[in-house]
Amino acid sequence: MTLHHPDRLHGASIVAPAEGYAAGESPAPGAVRANGAAARGASSRAPKEARSVLALLWSAAQLASGLAVVVGAALAVAWSAHHYALTSPRFALRTLDVQGAKRTTLEQLKAAGEIREGVNMFSLDTDAAERKILENPWISEVKLTRRLPSTLRIELREREASAVVALSRHVYLVTREGEPFKELEPGDPYDLPLITGASPESLARDRAREIERIQTGLEVLRQYERVPLAKVYPAEEVHLADSGEVTLTAGKDGVTLELGAGPWRKKLLMAEEVVGELRKKGRTPGIVFLDNQAHPERVVVRMR
Repeated sequence: MTLHHPDRLHGASIVAPAEGYAAGESPAPGAVRANGAAARGASSRAPKEARSVLALLWSAAQLASGLAVVVGAALAVAWSAHHYALTSPRFALRTLDVQGAKRTTLEQLKAAGEIREGVNMFSLDTDAAERKILENPWISEVKLTRRLPSTLRIELREREASAVVALSRHVYLVTREGEPFKELEPGDPYDLPLITGASPESLARDRAREIERIQTGLEVLRQYERVPLAKVYPAEEVHLADSGEVTLTAGKDGVTLELGAGPWRKKLLMAEEVVGELRKKGRTPGIVFLDNQAHPERVVVRMR
């Protein structure tokens, strides 16, 4: 049995176990160095990030300043151009180019549209001028176009009167579509055939139907114009009966053609043949009846 003497422990190395440290105690030297390095790294990054943000803000401020200069310059140029366009004598109206005017005069157009020569082209309200010109019943369409520097083009489409229609005690011009568009006045065409039998009450009650009746009268007139008889006895009046029958009066002598219902061309050619034969004999009929529905081939003549 061997005994170890306490003196034998002298000079022996003792390894202490690794221990942490409590709060309030000094950290281990290694921990202090590690934490110090991390803190120094964080403190060195903060100024760099701050400088980067400031650089971005400065770049944005420079960009905004540049944009403001560009926008300001553009606005100044635009204002200058606008002012020049409205004040320069180069853009004063000097020429009016009118297209499509047959009945409407240049002076009428200028007065209706309140268009003055010398006015600035850009200050002229073309939309308002068009609306005012369209108040003229002869004009169905109008278009105003600026031709810079000093020309205004006026393109018109005028209505054409094919006949006049009696509506109660008033007489109106009608288009080839049967639309009454203005009351007959001095200076209007007066050598047009007259359509009777329509009424303002019927026109107000059922406009489409009454215009269709007027169109029937116009169709009779168109068919009659193609017959040689129209050269000898020009159409004077077409009467529209409520039943749909039509009476045509032609020539200064007042030859009456009782046409009844259509077809118009066939009956007008029959009238041409009958009246032609009578003219060869030096006679003029008073009334030619072509309205026999039971026997449409029969023609009865009543002499004067």
